[in-house]
Amino acid sequence: MPDWLAIALVDPVLRWAVYVTAALAVVTLLTMGQVLVLAELGGRRLVRRRGFDADWRPRLAEATLYERAPPPWPAPSAQQRLWFLLLWSRTQRQLRGEAHGRLNRLLQAYALDRFALELLRRRGIHLRLLALAVLRELADPVHWDVVARFLRHDNPFLALAAAEVLVTIDAARAMRDVLPVVVARQDWTPQRIAALCQLAGRAAVSPPLLDALRSAPVAAQRRIAPLTQWAGPAVLAGWARDVLDRPQESADPGLRQAALQVVGSLRDDADRPRLSQALADADAGVRLAALKALGKQAALKDLDQLLALLPDPDWAVRQEAADAIAAQPGFDRAAVERIADTVADRYGRDALRRAIAERHP
Repeated sequence: MPDWLAIALVDPVLRWAVYVTAALAVVTLLTMGQVLVLAELGGRRLVRRRGFDADWRPRLAEATLYERAPPPWPAPSAQQRLWFLLLWSRTQRQLRGEAHGRLNRLLQAYALDRFALELLRRRGIHLRLLALAVLRELADPVHWDVVARFLRHDNPFLALAAAEVLVTIDAARAMRDVLPVVVARQDWTPQRIAALCQLAGRAAVSPPLLDALRSAPVAAQRRIAPLTQWAGPAVLAGWARDVLDRPQESADPGLRQAALQVVGSLRDDADRPRLSQALADADAGVRLAALKALGKQAALKDLDQLLALLPDPDWAVRQEAADAIAAQPGFDRAAVERIADTVADRYGRDALRRAIAERHP
């Protein structure tokens, strides 16, 4: 034994220091060994995964062209089932029509649809999301009740994935269940909700959205008001006109903007008084929405109203009014420039000249 170690073992403090140092060295060596083992196992797993994809990618491509029952290839092993579902889901997202149906039947021939249902009972969120991705491609009504249970799940991603599955199965029925959930929870992003409505289609979105706009609290109405662009204007016409007919001080600006978008899509001359009233609204967003609605049916008789908005304090309103003037039917560059020369407001004149440069180069 070295002299320094013998001396250290005699002193209690140094002895404990030696023990701690030795323990740390052992832990470090074990950690390094574990890292090396995991890296080796991960590398081998990656090689097996690439080999699996190389084998099954052409098989799936062949299965989309024609169907053979039973499938000529052995079913994936228990360790390969997750790999198969991932590859199958990625392939299905690129397919439509009969090719999509053939891959669905291939999955069912291997009983992997039942495996996907088993994954929904696992605790891992990633496994449940994979299962829902598979069920979305299958779009089988028999899975409705199983998937609907996740619609109000605490995890927003899981709940949204469940909503997409339900919309794929039956859009009209799904939106009747999904929109009340949209009203109740605030952890779904507007972009994802809009994508969900776009997936469902106008016919499915319009009736439940109208019910929600009429019955939900004002804060919830404000949150779902942008969804009106994914609904049928004719269905929402009554609601939109009711909102615009309310006194300005009692109507939420966000709701008025959504209502103006609906009215603008209708292009009904009977709504012109409502648009004219909104052009004088105290909220710049409402004035801008009214201008855009009027622009869809603007005529020369609206020129005075458009000119009156060129001195507006809001840049977007000024520019929208200038664009509407420059886009008037029958106006050439010279005509619009003559109008610009008569505009006294400097910023309004600049906005109109910018519109001339863009529309009449």
